[in-house]
Amino acid sequence: MNKKMSKMQLILMSTGGMIGSGWLFSPFYGYQTAGIGVLYSWGITALITLMIGLSFAQICATFPIVGGIYRFMSLTHPKSMASTFLILGWLSYVVYLPLEAQAVVQYLGFWVPSLLVKVSHQVELSWRGIALAMLIIFGITGFNTLLITRVARLNNVVSFWKIAIPILVALIIILSFGHFSTLASPQNKVNFSFENVLLAVTSSGLAFAFSGFQNGLILANQVKEPSKALPYSLFAPILVGLVLYALLSLSYLSCLDPQHPLSLTGTAAPLLALVALFGLNWLFTILFIDAILAPLGTTNVYIAVTSRILYSVGKELAPNSALTKVNPHGAPIVALWINAMIGVIFLFPFPTWKQLVNFLSSIVVFAYLAGPVSVLVLMKKQPQLLYKFKLPYPNVIGYLGFICCTWLIYWSGFNNLLYLCVTLTLIVLGYYAFNAKAENLKTTLNKNWYLLVYLFGLTLISFLRHKQWIPFPTDNAIIACIGLVFCTIFTRNSLPFDVLEKNLLKTREEMALE
Repeated sequence: MNKKMSKMQLILMSTGGMIGSGWLFSPFYGYQTAGIGVLYSWGITALITLMIGLSFAQICATFPIVGGIYRFMSLTHPKSMASTFLILGWLSYVVYLPLEAQAVVQYLGFWVPSLLVKVSHQVELSWRGIALAMLIIFGITGFNTLLITRVARLNNVVSFWKIAIPILVALIIILSFGHFSTLASPQNKVNFSFENVLLAVTSSGLAFAFSGFQNGLILANQVKEPSKALPYSLFAPILVGLVLYALLSLSYLSCLDPQHPLSLTGTAAPLLALVALFGLNWLFTILFIDAILAPLGTTNVYIAVTSRILYSVGKELAPNSALTKVNPHGAPIVALWINAMIGVIFLFPFPTWKQLVNFLSSIVVFAYLAGPVSVLVLMKKQPQLLYKFKLPYPNVIGYLGFICCTWLIYWSGFNNLLYLCVTLTLIVLGYYAFNAKAENLKTTLNKNWYLLVYLFGLTLISFLRHKQWIPFPTDNAIIACIGLVFCTIFTRNSLPFDVLEKNLLKTREEMALE
């Protein structure tokens, strides 16, 4: 127990994960996409995140296993399906490492221009910038080879700073230079439409900014009394994140001159540029420090979490491999360094924060499907198990959670859906290649057909909307219907009762060993 985190440490691991590079970029990109509608976008994002998180919290409270939220499909569905979600979840977290390191370098580039280079009207990392980002990833990975409680203690200090500074900066800017009459300016309403409000949720990184709520759930096995700690680690970060991000968006909406609305376009560090417009040198310095410290602290959290996900991949697919090796501090040493190497690779094809976050968001929200589906299956076949975190109308919440996930995936846009189709197909084929001796390609496809059809269906609707052959909001109504139908299909294609029983027994044995 002396190696376990406290409830407050778990809450701060989740909250700290939500306040990384997202607060430096998402409020501005959301403002560009939806204008004043970005305030609605933050509310929708918080509500959807809560709906999805409730499903995860219910099952995590019962089964606090390492890498939990991406392993629950292994309890309820065939191994090929479960492995797909586990790999997607791991891949989504790996991409966080270069993303946060990239944010640090991009803001440092505001003072050290040689770290950045301008290509086709956008700012990218130079070779020096990429080299510095690599050093950040490797350095924090080295720190994470220590005991998890040491990582959590450092995160405590960093998280309090990360929460206080953005709220303080936003309030100072709004109260000193904001004019609420500016909110109603024509410029702030140019991009205001309900479709843009929804598009901003994923395409501008708003859903990404809230994705840190997963951290507490993934680390559930390393906290004292998880059934009591998990609800707090879900609700507190979402509430803090909503207030913080709405205030930051409000600072752009109330302070930017309607006559010069594009004055921050093309800048590598939009929030620093906003503060610089008002000559707040003392605040500029504090903000600059936090712009570096916040992503570094988040990178620290995500490296810890990502290594546990890859460790759980090893436990599921190769139980006696090097992936399951831990050092004397209990850190999955091989998984840590593999993640670091793969994270570095992503710095090259996606040299800007916005490019990388667009790709990442689609993977993250797709992996969310595991929560609602697993809860619905267990509610149907083992309802007596889910008693530690009771929800009113759990089946309704499960279906709503699946539909919300479906909307988030759809809102990521046609291009990202295409990338996701390719990624998912490669994972399914890769699983077949890895298990070619155990099952043939036809068997693998038979077990995953509805997963592929579901995603290709969303991509088709997105294409038809892109061509304006389906109007808004009819497309979103169709997407909700697709979500409802496929949620039922996912649930019905679960494992037989006896196999489910064996999986649950195996999970209890793992929990006992930990």
